[in-house]
Formats: sequence, C-alpha cells, structure tokens
Amino acid sequence: MNFIAIFTFLALSLKALFARTLMIGDIELTGYAAEVSLLLLVILGLSLFRGRARTILMFGLNLLLSFIFLSAIMYFDFYNSIITYKSLGQAGQIGEVRDAVTALLHWKYLLFFADFVLYPFLSRSSFKISLTKTAMVLMLVPAGVFIGNGAYNASQTFSETSQYNQIGLLGYQLVAGISGLNAAQLAEDGITPELIEEKRPSALKETISYTGAAKDKHLIILQLESVQSFLLNRKINGVEVTPNLNKFLAESFYFPHFYTQVGKGNTSDAEYITNTSLYALGDVPMSSVVTGKQIRSFPALLGENGYHTATFHANAVSFWNRQDMYATLGFDEYYDKKYFGTQDMVSYGTSDEVFYQKSLDKLVEFDGRGSRFYANLIALSSHFPFDLPEEKKAMAIDLPEEYNGSIVGSYIEAVSYADYAFGKLVEGLKEQGLYEKTVIAVYGDHQGLQTKNEADQKLVENLFGREYHSVLDHLNVPLAIRVPGLEGGQTVKTTGGLVDIYPTLANLLGLDLKKEIVFGTDLLNAKQNRIGIRFYAPTGTYVNSKYAFAPGETKGSGQITNIDSRNRTAADDAAIQQLEEIMEFMSLSDEYVKSLE
Repeated sequence: MNFIAIFTFLALSLKALFARTLMIGDIELTGYAAEVSLLLLVILGLSLFRGRARTILMFGLNLLLSFIFLSAIMYFDFYNSIITYKSLGQAGQIGEVRDAVTALLHWKYLLFFADFVLYPFLSRSSFKISLTKTAMVLMLVPAGVFIGNGAYNASQTFSETSQYNQIGLLGYQLVAGISGLNAAQLAEDGITPELIEEKRPSALKETISYTGAAKDKHLIILQLESVQSFLLNRKINGVEVTPNLNKFLAESFYFPHFYTQVGKGNTSDAEYITNTSLYALGDVPMSSVVTGKQIRSFPALLGENGYHTATFHANAVSFWNRQDMYATLGFDEYYDKKYFGTQDMVSYGTSDEVFYQKSLDKLVEFDGRGSRFYANLIALSSHFPFDLPEEKKAMAIDLPEEYNGSIVGSYIEAVSYADYAFGKLVEGLKEQGLYEKTVIAVYGDHQGLQTKNEADQKLVENLFGREYHSVLDHLNVPLAIRVPGLEGGQTVKTTGGLVDIYPTLANLLGLDLKKEIVFGTDLLNAKQNRIGIRFYAPTGTYVNSKYAFAPGETKGSGQITNIDSRNRTAADDAAIQQLEEIMEFMSLSDEYVKSLE
C-alpha cells in the first residue's frame, strides 16, 4: 500500500466516525470495527491498480464517500432515518427543495473535505508498505470476523439505526439490498380481505355506529403541511396559535392520539396512504412504487358510487411523480401549479389563501353540476424551512422575543398562518352554502418541528414542560372529522394513523368495504387499535392504546413509553408479541403492493 492509500483509509475511517457521532452519538465499537474493515477491503482492492490510476481512484473514492457521509447526516437530520442507495432515484428532486437542503447545512460539514488540500503533496511521497502474505492474513482474517459479526448483529434487529450502528453505512447498503432481494412475493390473489381481517391487530366494537351518517354528502379531505398536534388548543402569552382549527375541533370528531406513517415520500406518501389504506414501504416514495399499477383506492370506490373526484396541489404535479400516482389512484382530475399559478408565493407554491380560494371556485363548480364530489386538498404554506414572507407574518401569532431567529419560532408562525388561511376556507365554504353539505376531514401529513440546536430544544422543552418524545410528540399529528348534522364535538381517544382515515370515512359515507383491501381501521368503531411506523422512527415502532413501542438492539427487546404518564420501561413478552404481529401485518401490505400488476 502506498502513502495515498494509507492516507485515504485513515481519512475515511475518521469521517465514518465523525458521521456516526453526528447522527447517533452512541458508538458501537464492534460495529465501527466492521465499518472500518469494509473500508479496508475496498482500499486493498483499489491498491491493486498502479500509478496514476490508483491515485485517481483513491481520490475519487474519498470524494464520493465524503459526499455520501455528508448526505447521510443531512438525510438523518431531516428524516431521522438512515439513507439507502434507493434515495439516489430521487436525486432529481433536490432542485425543488433546495431551500430545505440549504437550511440543513452547517459549517462543520466542511470538515469532510478538509483533507483534500493535502492530496497534491501526498502524490509526491514515495512512502509505501509492502504487505507480505502473512500481513495480509493478519489483516483480512480479523476484518472478516468483524464484518461477519456486524452482519449477524444487524440481522438481529428491525431498527435501521441499530443496523447502521452494527455494520456501518456501506454495510447497511448491502443489508438493505439483500433485504430487498429476499422480500416475499405473493400473488395478488394471495392477499385477501379475509386474510387481512384474520391478521388485523385491532378489533371493532360489537355494534357499529355512524354507518351512513354522512350519506350523500360531499367530501373534502384537507391535508395540512407539517402540522403537529401540540399547537392545537395551545396559547402563547395568552394568544391561541390555531384559533380557527380550535373552533373546527370543537364541532368535530377529534382524535388526539393520531400519528403520521409516511415514508420517504413525505407529503405524497400521506396522500397515498390516506387514499389507499395501505402502508408506505418506507425507504422509497410510494408515488414511484405504484406508478402504472392497478390499485383499488378510495377515489376509485367513491367514483363507483357517483362521486366526481379531484385532487388539488399548488406545486408542480411532476414533483414526486404525482401525475402518475393520481392516475393510479383513480382521481378523475387534478389541479396543480398550472392552475394555481405563481401569485402570492409562499414556500413551494401559491399561498394557502390563494390555494383555498381557487380550489373553492372549482368546488362550487362541481356542486353546481348536481352530483357529489370528493376533493383532496393539499395545503403547502407551512412547508419546511418555514420561511414566511413578512406580509404573511402579520397574519400569524406575535411571538415573544425568545423565539426570534429560532426554527421553532418560524415553525409556529408558519402553522399559525396556515390556520389563518384555513379560517378563510371555512368562511368561503359557509358563504357558498357548502359547509353544511360536506364532510370535512382535516389532518396533518407529517411532523415539521426541528430541534437541531440547544436553543430550539430549550424552547420546545419550555412549551411542553417535559421531555419531547420522538414518537408520541414528534409524530403526533391532528385528525378532525366534521359531519354535518352531528351536533357538537367529540374527542375520540382511539389510537390511529393515516392508514385509518379511509375506512373511518367510508363507514360515515355508508360505503361497504367487505371486498376491499384495506389495512386501516374505522376509528369511530374501534375497540382497540395498533399502528405501525417505520420512517422518522425505526422499523418496528408501533403505538397501541396504552404505549409507544421502540425496538431494541435485538428483535426480542425494546422499550415502551406509556402514553399518559410517559414512564418508560423495558418491553415485556406481550409487547414483543405485538411487535411480531404488527411486522407481519405490515409485510402483508408490502407484499400486496409489490404484487400489483
């Protein structure tokens, strides 16, 4: 090995350690040894080349892995998940979210490239180490042992973070690839409503209520960008953050224990899950997975029952391949940036105010045709990095000085403005006579709050008055359903997730789901419910009526956090049994999606 090979190995080993420290803090020494051993094998392989070619390859490897380590850190900062090779397929979307990417950058990330200034000097060195067969054996045997041990340990846990800790970033790519190759493939007719019902980790009440309570009503499903539940009914300095949503909750079914289940596709995954009652695969946007496939969906079922279906989004429909997903989901039509234009831009589209007004124009048109409609509205103004124009901040809550310059303050302002615009939508629906003719379901697509520095963490702790939980707080999003004719609000404490919206609304509209492939549960009639989560939290995470489960270092371990008391204890046998059941149930959803023609 020449000096450049040795230097590249040492530099990448330090960068791997730096990445681990920034992402997960805890360093599993045997796992780090496995990662370094993989790097050693790659370096030894490239050392077989000679002269200029070897120098170029070493430089290229260092540069490539430096960018991958940096990408992994930024990815983890945003998604709280480990990046995989599958994310390369979405690299073309970066231009659309460049503001969000820029917001995640930090000066310390330059350290990944500090060593490159030395390469011109290193190339002049004649220093090298001649490796005898004995020396090679003494390196390769321990390296093989470390890699084998890391691979075995990674196979014993569901958690992606634990897998990364055991085998490193390069090894994790191999684990993810093998997992994809070994995924079970069942014929479509192998997943039946009867099989789903048999494996369903929930139970309905003996007597079903509210069936057809909203029959013949229009339906609006409103998806609020990045809105979490903790801001609802919350006052800061005596002022409500979301006064309009609070009023809406007071006359709706409100579900306080409701959680996001999106995967890599974020907002588009929320659209997908809500309209199919299928789980997202997690590490790849579902819009790309289901493109061109035939799939049963809520819009398709509503269309068969006389509804005109349309979806509205102020961004370009090409983002996340939505034009293909909407066709797969069976929407009659969609309206995107081409319809909404670029007037009054906020974040990645026209402001929620303009979005709602132009959407309302179409809803009035649909209503005038004399038939029922289903409108899926995707709001956008509260998108990360929550950079509201000054004129919009005037419509948001006025925050105390301690929030100045903080991401938490910017987030609260963005949600407050989204609430203001929502109030304008409600006013418009009432003025047009649609409010009492329409079932309105409002939910948050995924979390938005970022706490990446001490100042923001302190602000959040002050807001909650306790520790901020990574699932029960961070992934807790609102769901409220208003049904005309059902007077007064009602808080429903059943645990639920995005996958449950479709069956809950279907029962209200009087639609029969006995022959449909539906993995969610009617939350208004659930005696108990359990939902799986596997992005923004490790695979194996689930929430039931009593606690949130976090997977441990092995498949037979974990921790549970009580929903009410927030006390944490080691998982018992019953909790592990529920883990196995929810993993099997989610696998059924995966197999069904992968088998679709």
